[in-house]
Amino acid sequence: MKPIQQMKFLFCIIIIGFCCTSLSAQDIAPTKTDVLEKFGFEEHSIIIESDTTFFCYHQKHDKTPDKLVLYLQGTSPDPLFSVEKEKNKFAIYRWFPADYKLLDENYAYAVIAKVGIPAIQKTEQGNYEKYHNLNSLDYRVKQADTVINFIKNKLIQDVDQIIVYGHSEGAPVAAKLATINSHITHLGFWAGNALPDFYDFALFNSKAVAKGKMTTEDAKKNVMELFESFREIAQNKDATEASSKDDYTNKRWWSYAEPPLNNLLKIDIPIYVQVAGNDQSAPIESTYLIPLEFTRLGKTNLTYEICANCDHGFNTKNKDMWEDIFLKFMTWTQE
Repeated sequence: MKPIQQMKFLFCIIIIGFCCTSLSAQDIAPTKTDVLEKFGFEEHSIIIESDTTFFCYHQKHDKTPDKLVLYLQGTSPDPLFSVEKEKNKFAIYRWFPADYKLLDENYAYAVIAKVGIPAIQKTEQGNYEKYHNLNSLDYRVKQADTVINFIKNKLIQDVDQIIVYGHSEGAPVAAKLATINSHITHLGFWAGNALPDFYDFALFNSKAVAKGKMTTEDAKKNVMELFESFREIAQNKDATEASSKDDYTNKRWWSYAEPPLNNLLKIDIPIYVQVAGNDQSAPIESTYLIPLEFTRLGKTNLTYEICANCDHGFNTKNKDMWEDIFLKFMTWTQE
């Protein structure tokens, strides 16, 4: 594998292992309505010209929330829910965290389906050609902006707080989203990178040298290949060819080359940056620039937290820390 392929492979494995949650198997194939009702969600669609954005929305029954929490998930074209047949029984999977269960009746919770991928996937496959043609930082930002405005106008007209948090690839989406949507009151930037992916890949090579796992000559060779790969992407930055559904296109790589730190610095609402000390997808070292730059520019709207022994999904060897971090984050939004 080339250096960039190695990093991409590792990143996908971490995300897929983190997100998968299932309910008990059953004999009869559940309908989409069955899936949504079991998890307590409803599906909404927003049609703009020839494009449709799907999102799933949760609130307590017969309650009128005045706060919205929007979660922006990481990479990989997975559905929000899926129904799969296993040993002649049907299992239901949820592909995002269960944070909505931790919220009281004052909160609504929303999560957006990836473009071209059914929010509730049964036997049909996703439209991966559409996904690759449209998937980019700006497209995901536009989707999230549209969803927030729809919820504010149609579902919670008297909203008091709009809390957005993005994890992994969702973190730079959240950062740029907050520069264009003035309704957002609090921002969570979790396990994101402060600088472009290619900087992170180069940094991982330097870390491998420091640990004695790679020679300086091999690291130099890898880094020069990374620079050449980036130059090739820049020459054809709108290309959407992909070798598989999980592959990244030039369009995707180029759009996320915009340093998230630049957008974070434009934001004046409270920001909660959560990073992981053992992150093998978004190295913590690049995120040290965030508090340094905020301090240098006299900005005081940053909270920067480190889970020292956590991996990219906020797991340690002994405990899954995600729920604790989410609850701490939600407490922070009320301070």
